Amino acid sequence: MKKLLIVLALLLTGCTSENDKVTVLTSSGYEPYEMVDVDGSLIGFDIELMEMLAEKVGIEIEWKDVSFDGIVASLQAGQSEIAIAGMTPTPERSLSVDFSNVYYNAEAGLTNYMLFKDAEISSLDDLSGLVVGAQLGTIQAEMISELADEYGFTVDLRNSNAQIIEEIKVGRIDCLVVEGLVADSIIGVNDFINKVELDYSLDSMYGSAIAFTKGSSYVDAFNEALEEMKEDGSLDALINKWF
Repeated sequence: MKKLLIVLALLLTGCTSENDKVTVLTSSGYEPYEMVDVDGSLIGFDIELMEMLAEKVGIEIEWKDVSFDGIVASLQAGQSEIAIAGMTPTPERSLSVDFSNVYYNAEAGLTNYMLFKDAEISSLDDLSGLVVGAQLGTIQAEMISELADEYGFTVDLRNSNAQIIEEIKVGRIDCLVVEGLVADSIIGVNDFINKVELDYSLDSMYGSAIAFTKGSSYVDAFNEALEEMKEDGSLDALINKWF
């Protein structure tokens, strides 16, 4: 019945015919959501989720790996109609793009951590005089930009967390702020990195959702597919695999 409803939704909205090819934007380097393996292929929770949803909706995916901070602008410019990249559906972003229902929301994922090498950091007060990094366009970038003046640190935003970790390794950046699940992935392959919880959060943390161009007729179809995955247990199985 669910599959029938999805097909009917597509026909009624004029969304797509079977096996249409659609460019989907993502931004690798955000473990475990989207990464590039040794063969250069995209892998991760978001990647598998989107491929499963696309099959249910009846579209063929062509992936495009871009900088996270350019995703919303690319959707607005019509360079793609869909994006998945662990993106939080904030009120500000919702002015520019439409979002699916939240597909993943966990307390661990919404806890933010400060990652560092040699610095002595146990709280926000210890960041005074330091250089603090975050990935461009993320909630964490918004967070540290908001806190910089109050706590006396310099903000350095980069295209990927991997770039910031390299800068921490050589001492040009002192600290990286990331969400909990990403922090654990980074520490798993960088044993010199320490972490401490950042005791601060923004009101706009609502989990992760798929982004679409404003007015996209794909939104309802993807929400139906997400609901089907929740009901049949395949979404939980995917979450358990990656988290």
